[in-house]
Amino acid sequence: MARYYDLIYHHIVDYEFQTDFLERIIEKHSKKEVRSILDIACGTGNYSFILAKRGYKVTGIDLSKEMIEIALGKSARRTNPEFLTMDMRRINLPKRYDAAVVLFGGFGYLLNYSDVRDFLASTKRHLGSKNLLIFEFWQNSAIAPQASLPTGYRTWDTFEKDSQLLVRLGANKYDAQSGILTLNFDFYVLDTKSKDVSDTFSETHAIRTYSISEMRHFLEENNYKPIAFYDGGLDGKKKTLQPASQSTFRVLAVCSTS
Repeated sequence: MARYYDLIYHHIVDYEFQTDFLERIIEKHSKKEVRSILDIACGTGNYSFILAKRGYKVTGIDLSKEMIEIALGKSARRTNPEFLTMDMRRINLPKRYDAAVVLFGGFGYLLNYSDVRDFLASTKRHLGSKNLLIFEFWQNSAIAPQASLPTGYRTWDTFEKDSQLLVRLGANKYDAQSGILTLNFDFYVLDTKSKDVSDTFSETHAIRTYSISEMRHFLEENNYKPIAFYDGGLDGKKKTLQPASQSTFRVLAVCSTS
């Protein structure tokens, strides 16, 4: 999906607004000035570029070589942000950062407690004392009930740019016992001028969901201080920081190192 990532998510995510939202959180909760940010699971770098433009020194890492290749192509040899292919459970960088973020859905790919523990330890080694870690997770209490049915929860979306039309069909199934939401996607890419199908492919993504209480426990057990849990969302409608509720699907967790 990497080659179509920006086509899809520039239609879904208001990146500028989300960065405004992130800066309000940093201003409210950081004990010190934030100048450098580690953007974990950065994808094609959409948040990294905005943060760098706003004056932060940014390093973006992602496990997907294809995503990082696209981010590097977009960076046009700029040194800020920098991009590296790296597993967020095993971060190995020569410096520390004032804050670390995992925005959008990247945290959900940590499917078990061992993964979460390794991620938290790895991130902590790259943060100074009392610095912020801000990450989004999907809350299990807000999963659509249809996703637990045998047929799953079916969706479809279309995304268009110039003469390229992408159709995405989704079948989402939730396993309450494991807390894993499985997203099955079929993609069809059409050339609207020639009427040809130029590409088709399928992908399956397994995303672990959590409760706020479970996440609070994970953080405390791994020597992080939970500070707040906010309603994350994706659009530009939120004007103030709203605490997450049981119906919040995208929860933005804010915590600090000890």
